[in-house]
Amino acid sequence: MALTLLALMVMLALLIALFDWNLAKPWITRELSSVLAREIRVDGPITLGWSLAPAHRDGSSRWLPQLHFTARELHIGNPDWARSADHLLRARTLDLHFSPLPLLRWHWHISDLRVEGLDLVMERVDERHKSWRFSDQPRSRWSFDIQQIVFERALIRYVDQPLDMDLRFDARPLVSPTNQSAELRLAPAAPSAPVVQAAVTGRLGQASIQGNLRGGALPDLLNEDSVYPLQAEGEVGEVHAVLSGKLINPHQLSRAELQLRLNGDSLDRLYAASGVPLPATRPFSTEGALTITRIDPDTRAWDWHYAHFTGKVGDSDFSGDAHYYRGPPKNRLRVTAQAKLLRLSDYLPDVGKKSAGHPYKSDARVLPEQQAKPQRWAKLDAEIGLHAERLQLHPDIALQDASTTLRLQDQVLTAAPLRFALAGGKGEGEISLDGRQSDIGGKLQLQLQGVQVRELFPRLARFDASFGKVDGRADLSGSGNSVAAMLAHANGEIKADLSQGTISQFILEATGLNLANAVFAKLYRDQQVKLLCGAADIRIKDGLAEVRHGILNTEDAAIDIRGQVDLGRETLSLDVVPRTKQLRILSLRTPLYVRGTFAKPDIGASKQALAARAGAAAALALVAPVAAVIPLITPGQKIPDDCAPHAAAAPS
Repeated sequence: MALTLLALMVMLALLIALFDWNLAKPWITRELSSVLAREIRVDGPITLGWSLAPAHRDGSSRWLPQLHFTARELHIGNPDWARSADHLLRARTLDLHFSPLPLLRWHWHISDLRVEGLDLVMERVDERHKSWRFSDQPRSRWSFDIQQIVFERALIRYVDQPLDMDLRFDARPLVSPTNQSAELRLAPAAPSAPVVQAAVTGRLGQASIQGNLRGGALPDLLNEDSVYPLQAEGEVGEVHAVLSGKLINPHQLSRAELQLRLNGDSLDRLYAASGVPLPATRPFSTEGALTITRIDPDTRAWDWHYAHFTGKVGDSDFSGDAHYYRGPPKNRLRVTAQAKLLRLSDYLPDVGKKSAGHPYKSDARVLPEQQAKPQRWAKLDAEIGLHAERLQLHPDIALQDASTTLRLQDQVLTAAPLRFALAGGKGEGEISLDGRQSDIGGKLQLQLQGVQVRELFPRLARFDASFGKVDGRADLSGSGNSVAAMLAHANGEIKADLSQGTISQFILEATGLNLANAVFAKLYRDQQVKLLCGAADIRIKDGLAEVRHGILNTEDAAIDIRGQVDLGRETLSLDVVPRTKQLRILSLRTPLYVRGTFAKPDIGASKQALAARAGAAAALALVAPVAAVIPLITPGQKIPDDCAPHAAAAPS
């Protein structure tokens, strides 16, 4: 029996060595095409024979005979479901050495693979539909390992439908055509250095990709349980990206551990590649550790963990940790972020810029007109916790210790609760943006308590005065896809109370055009005037803000504010009417007007009142010099000290 088996083995060995396999090539390619359900074609000659292992092999296995197969003009087609190309592999020459005995265990042990003119197109739809797999079973019975790949140039295309990715690699060896595998099984913590370079083009999502890559040996990219080192730099859409790290078990696309650095003109440029809707901002940069983990081999779910990231947007800084679940039924984002300084102008950089197509054409506008894109919100649910030590709304106005949680759920974005400290006081509120309609529906509720006016306007610090405290409340709603559009259609009310304090008489008199007292106060030290109270009650309807009640009441004067502000046109139409409580000599106190736009306000004295006083003074001057002083005397009025109705209730 043993002799018979030995004789059969010798006959098989002789058959392999002596048979002209080109005679059987038509039958072999036809049967393989039928079994593998794809076209197999060899347009050139083929050979199959015996040889020793290649010279790079060490140990006794080097002297064991191996099968040596060569083929010219080889074509292996893609399955019918593939859409990327009609071929999986095309090669001008394929030359491989493999051991015959492992085939009995359904394993290909390829010690040497040499290829010329390689053109490889791989496509993945799911785990059962990979163009390089030749079985529809969840796991193929066949396995393989490749010890060495030798090539001069390879064109490789990889299409991954779950990741929405289509990449092309023009790969070449870094130093020599020999591309040996690293012994990663013996030293998995020390992956091999890059030995392959490639020019990369293609797309990720809606973002085009162009860059350069350096990677490890190709066998480490194909073998099971390997680690593949990777370095890359290039453009992803309009974002510059630099990454380095390793792919864990890349054959199964199991996990990637990368250091990632990004920079671009605006955060919203990341949407094309990531699908995460971010705002249009000033230029940004960020760096952190990105780990991409496959959650379930049978689904399209991936976990992207961007850990310990830091970065800047304009002059604003940020840091934190982010988890991005990408997969069915909907993508989810969870972020915790902190900032020492967060400037609103960095995240709303279009303040003051015009927007084409805005219904109110103006040379300069103040309200932000950057268009939001609520249709993007449908692809993502998110929860983002934010904390900023300093949130700068304006060069002179900043919130301290600001925090909120942003939630995006079914196209509804909320910021609640919104808490902050402001000028010695505190504020609390919430914001809601409903993106389920073509125009976003916005709501704002905000309460302020104990805000120090002196701290609120730092420029007042140069005056030796105390300005009291402000309590206020705002309840607004509107619709539109920008801040400007929402305010142009806003409805609601704003109420505020100013508590008792003192104020610089110089400021009040200068504002009221009481020139004599202003000069006197400036030359002989500024004095203090007791501020009894102040109040404002503003109603907003369809973008038109009407001052129903506005007053600033001091010991010797009350200043009434009346008029309207058009939030859509950004125009002002206000009157400031001082009412004196005491007899004042040489007074030019007269009503003021506030006109113009938010960008170019026009503030001046009422021309009619000034003309009446000046005309009377000129006429009386013809009669008697002393009488000319009479029109410049302001009579006192009895004005109640109460600013009722008190407009704002302090938040609890």
